[in-house]
Amino acid sequence: MTAGTSIPGTAPTDAAPARENRTGYNNRDAIRLLFILALGSEPVDPARAAPGDPRVFRGEKRAMAMDFLVRYPDYLADALLDRYEAEADASFLAQAEAIFDADEPSVRLVGMVRWHRGAFQNIETALSILRAYGMVTPLRQAGGHRRHDFRIEPPAFPFMEEMIREHPLLAWYRDRAGLVSTLAGLRSGSSLKDEQYLHQEYRDAPLGTEIPSIKDRVLARIRRLRNKA
Repeated sequence: MTAGTSIPGTAPTDAAPARENRTGYNNRDAIRLLFILALGSEPVDPARAAPGDPRVFRGEKRAMAMDFLVRYPDYLADALLDRYEAEADASFLAQAEAIFDADEPSVRLVGMVRWHRGAFQNIETALSILRAYGMVTPLRQAGGHRRHDFRIEPPAFPFMEEMIREHPLLAWYRDRAGLVSTLAGLRSGSSLKDEQYLHQEYRDAPLGTEIPSIKDRVLARIRRLRNKA
């Protein structure tokens, strides 16, 4: 796929509809997943990396954990507050406040189901779209390991730039996936999910039900921290 080509049905909306992550949103999910995988990737061979080389995103569980933070802005804001308290960097508090100033916990929420290993979304349809367009290639680890990695093909990055030029509102996905990638670093999916399990609402959600929002609790925390600043 080359720049100037678009995935059908990716014209942006101001917000992803809450609680409607089912039929009709496959292309939106594919675009979100592409930004997460691409911006959370690393060189296949860091010692020989060159511009335009394929990159690799390590671990489907890591992808799920990062996707959760994109889809639940209130949990992301809480993670930013954790960093603010740990590092005393006011930019993290400002970013958390901006999430609530834009009412993202209400208008950007795209729910995920609580399953045996935490937040879950079947990504096969979105992944098949990206694979068909030559953006992402799933990789299975040799030797019986269960971890699934994803190779980000060279056309992915110019394609994302072209998509944003054609549909500027898609920059929100780029910016949000970039922020989540910065917070996640190269931590494993297990490490990220362990952190998410610390939230009682996430941990205690019955299997097969949608993980609830924590926006009221996070907003109260923002106000406390702002008053102390």
